[in-house]
Parts: sequence; C-alpha cells; structure tokens
Amino acid sequence: MGLPTTITTWVPWVILLLVILALLRFFVSKATPAAKSSEISTVKYRYRQRKKLCKDNEAAFLSILEKAAGGSVRVFSKVHAAHLLIPRMELSIENWNLSFDRIVAKQFDYVLCSATDMSILCIVMLYTQKNKKPSTDKFLLKACRSAEIPVVKFSSEEEYTAAECRYLLKKAIPDAFARYSKSKAPVRIDTENIKQKNSEDSLQLMLLREGQRRVQKLQHSKNKKTN
Repeated sequence: MGLPTTITTWVPWVILLLVILALLRFFVSKATPAAKSSEISTVKYRYRQRKKLCKDNEAAFLSILEKAAGGSVRVFSKVHAAHLLIPRMELSIENWNLSFDRIVAKQFDYVLCSATDMSILCIVMLYTQKNKKPSTDKFLLKACRSAEIPVVKFSSEEEYTAAECRYLLKKAIPDAFARYSKSKAPVRIDTENIKQKNSEDSLQLMLLREGQRRVQKLQHSKNKKTN
C-alpha cells in the first residue's frame, strides 16, 4: 500500500528545508568567532615603564649580597615563585591547579644560584621587625620547606656588611662556597648568638631550679607523712 500523493510531494521540500537550516547554522557559528576576534583586535594595549626594577634599599642590599656571594654564586632579584616551585605530580588536577594559583602571582626577593650550572642554592627573604611573618611569607616559607629549598632571612631595617651576609649564607649553604670553614662570626652576629644562647641557658637554669624545688617539696611532704 503506497503513500498518498500529497505526502510524497512535500517530503523532499521538508528535507531540503532542514538541510538549508543546518547549513545556515554552520555558517553562522563559523562567523561568530571571527566577529569576536575582530573586536578583540581593536583593543589598545598600552603600558608605561616602571622607573626601576628594585627600590633603592633593595638595590643596595643586592650589591652587598653579590659581594658576599663571590664568583661561585650568582644573585637574582624579583624572581617569580613559579620559576622555582612547581606542584608535585601526584596531586589531583584540582589540587595541582589550586597549588599553582597560590604561587603564580608571588615572587621572591632574591634567589642564589650556582654560577656553573644555575642550580638553585637558596632563597633570601627580607622582613621587617614590625611584621616578621606576614601571611604571604608564612605560605612561601612552607612552600620552600616542602620543596627543600633553604631560606635565609634578613631584616630590611638592618644594615649588613658583606662579611655578615657571607657568614649567614655559609651557614645555610656551606657546599656552595669553596674552602668552606667554620670561621669566626662577625662581631654583631656573634653578639646576637651569645645573647640568644644566654637567654636559652637562663631558661634552662630556671626550669632546673623549678624542678629541684618541686622535688624538695615532694620529699618534704613524704617525710612529714612518715613521721
């Protein structure tokens, strides 16, 4: 039993109409990105130059670090954290992206590298006495610790000599300096170490005396009970 004549006559026209609509949709979708890209191309990107890479005090400390490092170590300033740190591969994609986002906008004050192969030796961070550990510094310290990169901290409010910087750097990365020996600390650093040691000794002595006092008190109470 065949189809009615009216159906057989308009079916091809319906198919043709659907094909035309599909083609129109295809060309419209192709034309839309081109229009967007033409709009983007008209945007004017304009910038202005910063006056200096480093502030005056940062540049002065950089020259002192370079003198302290010597010829075997190279010093770089204003290094992005993403150039030194990368999230571990065992992280999930989500955690990897979150970890990368935490460091992509951060930077380190100074980075010390080997002059021979440019391997990373340590990171130098400046801090102020008023705010020794801001939240950003805390996060970067944890990140460096997880990546096993030594960090040497200097106070931005102090004036260091090249000898003082070299002594503190040698303590953190002794293998980076040729003929490393446990030389005597500079006077100011040696004085600070003595003060810290004296305060620690005083605390230990106080705890020892408190322990002896409690032992004597217990012994005295036991003697009273036996009598």
